This record gives sequence, C-alpha cells and structure tokens, in this order.
Amino acid sequence: MTSTAISPRDQQLHRWLAQVFPNQEFNHSRLPGDASFRGYHRLTVGDDKYIVMDAPPEKESVAEFIAVDKLMADVVHVPHLVAIDEVQGFIVMEDLGATDFADVIANDVNNREDMAATERHYQRAMQEIIAIQRLDVAKAGEILPSYGDALLTREMGLFSEWFLPYIGVSLNEQATKLWQDVQAAIIGQVTAQPQGVVHRDFHSRNLMVLEGRDDLGVIDFQDAVIGAYTYDLASLLRDAYINFDENWVSAHIAKFYELADIEQRYGKSLAEFIIDFNVMSMQRHLKVLGIFIRLYQRDGKDRYLGNMPKVMGDLMYALGALKQQADNAAFNAFYDWLNTVVMPKFNEKF
Repeated sequence: MTSTAISPRDQQLHRWLAQVFPNQEFNHSRLPGDASFRGYHRLTVGDDKYIVMDAPPEKESVAEFIAVDKLMADVVHVPHLVAIDEVQGFIVMEDLGATDFADVIANDVNNREDMAATERHYQRAMQEIIAIQRLDVAKAGEILPSYGDALLTREMGLFSEWFLPYIGVSLNEQATKLWQDVQAAIIGQVTAQPQGVVHRDFHSRNLMVLEGRDDLGVIDFQDAVIGAYTYDLASLLRDAYINFDENWVSAHIAKFYELADIEQRYGKSLAEFIIDFNVMSMQRHLKVLGIFIRLYQRDGKDRYLGNMPKVMGDLMYALGALKQQADNAAFNAFYDWLNTVVMPKFNEKF
C-alpha cells in the first residue's frame, strides 16, 4: 500500500482487500476527498484497476449507494460493483477513469477551436438525464425517498443557518416572514412539477468521460430521490463549476425541452418549463450557498468558496427572470431583499 502514515482505517481496508483478492498483489492510494465523509482509493490488482469507496459506517451508509447503483445500471453507465462489505463500509467498484466532464469542458472552452465537442458532451449528458427520468417511478419509489416538503425545507434551511450568518445578515421579524413565504412558494411550485427519478447532484464533477467511448459515466448518485423533473437539468446547466452565459443556458433548456419531448409527455409549454426550471434553480442555489459555507466552516474545505459568486449570480438571475415570467409576490419581495440587504454584505466577502 502506497502510504507513509497508515491509519487504522486504511489498515482495516487493506485487510479486507486481502480477503477480496487472495494471493494477489495489490496497491491502493487515497484520492483527494469530496464534499462528504466518504473517501476513495485507486486500487491496482495486477493489470486491473478499480476504485474503492471507504464510507465509515458511523458517518456514512453504503446501502443507498448500492441500491441506487442497481436501479440505474440498466439505463446509464454507473460503476459495476465488484465487492461489497456493508458492515465495514467498503465497496470495490469499476474505475471510470480520471477524466471528469468539468475538465473536458474547460479544455474545450479554453481552446474554442471546436465547440461542437462541448455540444456533443452536453447533448449526451442531457440524454442521460432523460434516461434516468424514464425509470419506472413506482419501482424506484420503493427504495428512493420523496423530494417533498420536509427535504426541500431542510435543504433551503442551510441558506439561513450557514450562509446568512457567514456574511453577517440576521433575520428580523419582517425578513423571517419574507423567508418563510419564499420557501413556501418554492415548495408549492416544485412539488407540483411532474415527478421522476432525480440523481440530485448531476453536475460536471459527477460525470466521467470514458476513454475511447461515446459514453458518460455517472457517479455520486446515492442521494437520488423521487422529485421534480427540472432538478437534474438545473444542476447541469447552472453548474457551480462551469460558467456559460444565460443565452447558452436558455438555448440548452430549449434543446432539452425538445429532446425530452416535454410538451407531449407533460403538456407543458416551453415558457412553463422555463418557469419550472428557474424555480427549481432557485431552491438548488439557496441550498448550495449554505452547503459551501458549511463545508468551509464545519469541515475545513475552503476550495468551494471560489464558486460562491457563480452560485449567487445564478440565484439572482433565476429570481430576476421569474419577476418577468411569473410575477410571484413572494419571489419579487425576496429578490428585492437580496438586492438591498444581502448583496452588499455578499460583495464585501466575495
């Protein structure tokens, strides 16, 4: 094992791997961490390469990962699971490579010689969302929770619990009422949207470009739910890690609308779909602003702070668009409050 300081957990993993691959030489090295308590190792056994998930059972369960992997395996390329130990929290799985969608897109955009490559990648990613959405909801609902009022509220609560205190904004009685009203408005509209299987973190860091294949690998899907049909598209097109302008976003919303046959399947016009998309975007951005601050303050992960201006810009755009598209009193009041109270404090920090 390639390590200078071997932790008890790594020793535990090494012993388990010796049981999984008896009488075989292997090496494993820890990969940089993600935004959770899970750890990952790159494993080499002879000429074969794998990824090992290390999910300490007192902090993370692998049960959801296993269940969702099996659910999605028929429609998208999720990692094949080679060996599982639920009790210890270890999984050996297929290695989908080290090239994620974000790096490929960044390279395409920087070169700007062939943006057609970028478009092919995004078309493929949108097709993956459509494939996931066409999973049988009744069957999926047996293992996936609902993205309903309680979860939506808990996620948006990260905005008031972590983000607002960090930038120095407190909620007085009037602002508290405004915040409650906008959450209620978001939940009402999101839960009324057509429902399907939602990956729930479908962005460029969780899509792997597979070498020599016209395919994308999908990872980090263990938090999948039954929820709104716009969530994964909002994650993809208003990605915290890739910055395209809103003309590009609008064009790809329209493209997805055609590819997914939204009018035929759900009876929604493009204008209605765009409103649904922006409301869902708003919920996601509120959550992400809170998550990024929590990752910094609680977990010591400051690398996400550089993405805060992008996320805030996306939130303000979605709300501004809704002022023109939906004319919802709660959204309008919240937009004005963000502009006058929150943005000055945000700009001081970022």
